[in-house]
This record gives sequence, structure tokens and C-alpha cells, in this order.
Amino acid sequence: MTLTFFAQQNEFRTWLAQNHKTATEFAVGFYKLSSGKSSMTWSQSVDEALCYGWIDGMRKAVNNDSYEIRFTPRKATSIWSAVNIEKMEVLIQQGLMQPAGIASFEKRTESRSKIYTYETDAMQLSVEFENEFKANKSAWNYFITLAPSYKKTSINWVMSAKHETTQLKRLLELIANSQASTNKWKDNKYNKKLTF
Repeated sequence: MTLTFFAQQNEFRTWLAQNHKTATEFAVGFYKLSSGKSSMTWSQSVDEALCYGWIDGMRKAVNNDSYEIRFTPRKATSIWSAVNIEKMEVLIQQGLMQPAGIASFEKRTESRSKIYTYETDAMQLSVEFENEFKANKSAWNYFITLAPSYKKTSINWVMSAKHETTQLKRLLELIANSQASTNKWKDNKYNKKLTF
């Protein structure tokens, strides 16, 4: 895929205006500040993508001076981060939104909005589940010594399951990992399964 660099934000907006309905992906290059070369910022690119119903992907290094991000049309099932929802509110107020961007925003669902772990409030284990965990003293003693972020992620993972049977299954898995003094989120096979 050809990489395109934009010195100014409005250049990317022009491209989106002309291609957002027909293109399926677009690789945009960004120069780092240390390169001394003119480049729109990542935040500016996200603003323009939101206006036309597109979404940014993962950042990938090109060389020491630049990186690339692949942009694609946003799907109805796309996750909406809290940051992008806030950006949308500002863009709407500024009158910068385009029909495709507004349509994309209106299709979002609460279940796919603000769901990243760092955006959610910390959940608590139910009394029954906490007692179940504490019954295994070595597992509990290991768990409570871990970093707050690990505990938050783990408890949110357990309690966010829709059905109590699934919650219990996850709790028992967490207890087993704690009993073995292992961190389930550092294992790639678990990272791929981390869903809420």
C-alpha cells in the first residue's frame, strides 16, 4: 500500500472528501517532531477521519523519522472510545461534521462505547465471589499483592460477564492463576481472549 504524507490537516480532509465513499483503506504517513519535517499530527488526522466516518488503526514504525497508520471506513460494530466521543461533540459544535461521519456516530451502541478497561469504573467482586476467592488463602494472598491495574482488569473481566455461570468460571480461572502465582494478562493466549 502506498504511503501518503500530509503536511497540513486540510490536505487529509480534502482526500477524505473525495474518496471516503469509495476507498476501502488508506495508509497515512506521519513525520515525528524530531525529524524537522512538516506533518499533520495524529490527533488532527483522527479529527478528520471522524468527520467522514473513518477510523484509525494501529501505529506502525516506518523508520526513525516517521510512522504510518492505516485508516478505514468505520463499521457499525466499531468501538467508540471516550476520547473519540468527546471529539465528536466538539466537531459537531464546530460544524465540521459531514453526513457520513454523523451517520457513523448515530449507529454506535452503548455496549460498544467507552468499554476499554482504562475507561471503565472499577468493579467489585460480589460478596460470594470474594469469599470464594479468600477461601483459597495462597491464591488470595498472591492476588492482593499485585498492581492495582492488574486487579482492576481481572475483577472487571470476571464481573463483566453477562451470566453468573460465566462469571464463576472466570473467577475460578483467576483463582487458579493466582494459586500458581501467574499473571494471566502477560500470556499472549489470554491477551487475545480479553473481552468484556
